[in-house]
Amino acid sequence: MKLFEDKIRTQTQIGKTGENIYNYFDTNSQIEIEKIRNLFNTWFDNYPNDYKNDLLKSFKNKFYDSFYELFIHELFRKQGYTLIPHPPLLNTNRKPDFLAVKGDEKFYIEATTVAYLSEEEQKKENFREKFIDELNKISAAKYWIVLNDLNFKSNNFPKTKHLKSTIEKSISKLNPIIFDFETSKLLSLEEVIIEDDNVKISLSIIKKNNLNMENSRPIGLQYYKPIIKDAIEDSEKILKNLKHKASRYGELELPFLVCLNIDFRYNLQYDVDDAFYNQNFIYSPTPKLTKLSAALITKISLSNIFDSPKHRLITNSHSQRKLPTDNIQLSYEIDGNEALKKSIQEILNLK
Repeated sequence: MKLFEDKIRTQTQIGKTGENIYNYFDTNSQIEIEKIRNLFNTWFDNYPNDYKNDLLKSFKNKFYDSFYELFIHELFRKQGYTLIPHPPLLNTNRKPDFLAVKGDEKFYIEATTVAYLSEEEQKKENFREKFIDELNKISAAKYWIVLNDLNFKSNNFPKTKHLKSTIEKSISKLNPIIFDFETSKLLSLEEVIIEDDNVKISLSIIKKNNLNMENSRPIGLQYYKPIIKDAIEDSEKILKNLKHKASRYGELELPFLVCLNIDFRYNLQYDVDDAFYNQNFIYSPTPKLTKLSAALITKISLSNIFDSPKHRLITNSHSQRKLPTDNIQLSYEIDGNEALKKSIQEILNLK
């Protein structure tokens, strides 16, 4: 069984909002996609046969969670561990992701992802991206559209047929001679405002200077209103996820490692420092999260998987059962001091 079967793939389009990620990777023929697909197939081949079917089903519904689970399995397999998926526990029906075994050494592993946006914020982002996907169907072969501002006035999805037609009419009225003269010195023409009951769009238009780009998506640039958050919110979200996983299985008879893959918008240095190294956790005068032996924090994604992804393995000095770090090849931290060993890149030999 393979995660992605061998077959002829012809799709080359950029993924769309709401598109099933597994299906996108399974049908796309782009070289970058093929490279990731081949890597995942290699990792999947190393996954225990009895659990491959379940992981394949999971990939089709929860791609990023499954990708991280497969990554963690391969990362520890490369360090000489045998990982048994979903081992039964003594005092609960819940099952952690893995039991890691290396000789007489054993410990449990739980792997999870930490989102940056709240559920409500993600819904708004998906709403916006779905609308932009519709705008990208505009016929504007010779021009780029600069999306200066996009303001939704209601929760109703805008009627895109009329909006697209209005934008196309605005483009058709451009005088190419004047346009060339004006854009020889300016980035774009004057702002165009299009509005209805549900949305207000502000855009500018730039002529493409590369004829090979005529079939590309018309929206070439977007200005986003940044989501302003207090930095403490990010660290608190990381710590909240850690606490939830650390207490999920109650008392365990073995050491327990929680692996958190944080969203690219988190800062692996400062946000993680603020979450761990404070009076509420590592530096607490009273023991904290004693069921947790250590936390592996990663920031790995499909875009950086071949670009030396970073990690932080932080041991918990308050733990009742210490993680056996002698046989773990990853660099780790203990009480704020780093013990240098290997990086993810060096262990997985990602190229």
